[in-house]
Amino acid sequence: LLQYSKEKIPLEDTADIQTRERVLSRITAVCREWIRSVCESKGFGSLDAGGQLFTSGSYRLGVHEPGADIDTMLVAPAICQRSDFFGNTFSDEPQKRDPNSLAERIRKHPNVKNFVPVEEATVPILTFDWDGINIDLLFARLNTNTVPVDFDINNDVVLDGVDSATEKSLNGPRVTNLIAAFMSGTPERYQNFLTVVRCVRKWAKARGLYSNKMGYWGGVNINIAVALTVQLYPNACPASLLRKFFLVFHSWRWPHPVLLTKAHDAGYGLQVWNVQQSMLHVAPMITPAYPAMNSTVNVSRQTLQILQEEFTRGHHIVDELWKAHQRDGTAELDWSKLFETSDFFISYPQYISLCIVGPTQTDTQKWAGFVESRLRKLVSVLLGRSLPLKKIQLWPKKIEACIAD
Repeated sequence: LLQYSKEKIPLEDTADIQTRERVLSRITAVCREWIRSVCESKGFGSLDAGGQLFTSGSYRLGVHEPGADIDTMLVAPAICQRSDFFGNTFSDEPQKRDPNSLAERIRKHPNVKNFVPVEEATVPILTFDWDGINIDLLFARLNTNTVPVDFDINNDVVLDGVDSATEKSLNGPRVTNLIAAFMSGTPERYQNFLTVVRCVRKWAKARGLYSNKMGYWGGVNINIAVALTVQLYPNACPASLLRKFFLVFHSWRWPHPVLLTKAHDAGYGLQVWNVQQSMLHVAPMITPAYPAMNSTVNVSRQTLQILQEEFTRGHHIVDELWKAHQRDGTAELDWSKLFETSDFFISYPQYISLCIVGPTQTDTQKWAGFVESRLRKLVSVLLGRSLPLKKIQLWPKKIEACIAD
């Protein structure tokens, strides 16, 4: 399995890693300069407000594939409002946009392309390409006047007095950090965890299961699921852990929640998940950091059916490989079948396809994002409840197309 991972699930080389570090360093400099300008514009020019950029997800863990995006979050002091961050960036007339907003500074930067702001989302975000690297930038506004260099994002006190969007933004790096801490008992155990995460990510993407937005599993869900497997089998090697992963979730009794640690209430008035809520969700997977929340709230009965079928398929394949190894420990095992691309496009007698168009590339991307966020409701609510269908499968990958005038 390690040999297969090395050949078929490559990590970035040193040069590409250095490029990403350089891009993050430059974005950090732009963000801190913006914070200084906000302080000056509001009469606090002498205030050293600081500001920190944090990463989460696959990049934070070091399991991202070449060309993958980077989930980032700017932590800014209370003086920086969300309106300062976006600055009317939706206006079609450039002269109406705030040139001092962070969004406009990034939009106009010569290294930036494909800039798309999503201010109206539950968690507002800027997405753009900087030197060819896709960046998702969230904004977190603390209830303090400064964000020092030694700012500890893992301390629960950072959530004191923050708004809902900031709470959700902070959750990403806090959850990733805590999962990494849970897995860091020994260097070997942590490396085993990362190896299995890479394998499960490749499997999920190949099988059409990688999209939290569409009601399947995203990166954080895979991290939690693999971490649970490591907790249950702490001394297992990567191949054994991968087999146990499929065994655990092939037989999991949903809606029994997946928990890495007991949820706690730090006392800052935020809603914390509790066991009673699990009955209202299809397949709850609870984040370990305060405030604990269900990270799979988008999973529906239709998408869970697809997930369970794929868990069963994966378990069957890996179990057969394990039995083959038991029969002949020297035989070379073929792992490629586990990662075969889904046969979605030939499996069904009927399909529905949506063609999404817009007047500009930016408009199309924003509109596509909105439509994508509603597709799971089309499947679970409208089609799932009104049509006598045994199975509905939503494909989570959009197909880029160029339509001539």
